[in-house]
Amino acid sequence: MDGSEPLGPPVEVNLDIFAECNLNCYFCIGQRYLVDHREEVGPMRQLPTEYMLRLVDFLADWGVRGLCISGGGEPTLHKGLAKVIRYAASKMDVSVVTNAVKWEEPVVEALPYCRWVALSVDAATRGTYAVVKGRDKFPQVLHNLVRLHLWRAGHSINNRAADLCFKFLILPENQYEIYDACKMAKSLGVQDFHARPADFERPDIKGHRKLELDRDAILQQFERCHEEETEDFHVYTISHKFNADFHVEHQFQQCLASPLVLPLLQDGNGYLCVDRKMEADFRLGSAYPNPESILEWWGSDSHRDLIKSVDIGSCSRCTWSAYQSQAVAIRNDSMSLSFP
Repeated sequence: MDGSEPLGPPVEVNLDIFAECNLNCYFCIGQRYLVDHREEVGPMRQLPTEYMLRLVDFLADWGVRGLCISGGGEPTLHKGLAKVIRYAASKMDVSVVTNAVKWEEPVVEALPYCRWVALSVDAATRGTYAVVKGRDKFPQVLHNLVRLHLWRAGHSINNRAADLCFKFLILPENQYEIYDACKMAKSLGVQDFHARPADFERPDIKGHRKLELDRDAILQQFERCHEEETEDFHVYTISHKFNADFHVEHQFQQCLASPLVLPLLQDGNGYLCVDRKMEADFRLGSAYPNPESILEWWGSDSHRDLIKSVDIGSCSRCTWSAYQSQAVAIRNDSMSLSFP
């Protein structure tokens, strides 16, 4: 942080490739620039496929270990996704976050090349799905999960098949069907079930507020979900990023973990944090059309100054909260740095 040493490459690049979506989730953290203020993205609403292939080459040479092709829109709507997955998987670990609504055959056949695939379902019933996702696509999603499970079963890559993860963001409308969703995920043949409260306290979400959640009912369902675990089915119930009532809470004062991941967005720019995407104050610099231009600003004085300037009190839920606490412990070195 004092500039005495160069900043190494991020462990992961979080790549948003298409600023469009086929759902209308009311809790979407990208709704500000995807729906309400589309001008924030600018004229380039999707990254060219040829550019992404060159970007992968640069990232691999730089030392990046993981490429997560994710939100800020639905990545499977990009016609070049399958090609990018296959190409990147030969150079680094790849993951995709998808709503599983519209999958062309090339995408289904490419997804097993990933290290993991996150499936954002967020419901156990058709009615609840339509309410929280804004579209009646539940049967289509279940059909696609079955398609991917069957294709994955016969197409492992390098003797390893992609881990499929059923994602469940907890909201008032779905908080009593967590366990049902867990059982359904298990029956569909996925390997992981992730459940955590949605972050609805972000000021850029319409109607943002502290959600009223039934804490006891949620914790009881968490326990039942864990009882479903087997050697082939794992449950992850996330609550450490919130306080006891599942509201935003920060137990750290500095943003030290952000350089672990570099978000690159559809506008061709890099940003400081995955939780502050498309915010001008958190823009690091351009990565388009030349990926090597990242080296002009990564680890620069302006990069370090931006990290130091972050007001944690202005942040909502921190994706990297656990890493922030670990970074503080390492920096203070209370007998810990040399004794992991």
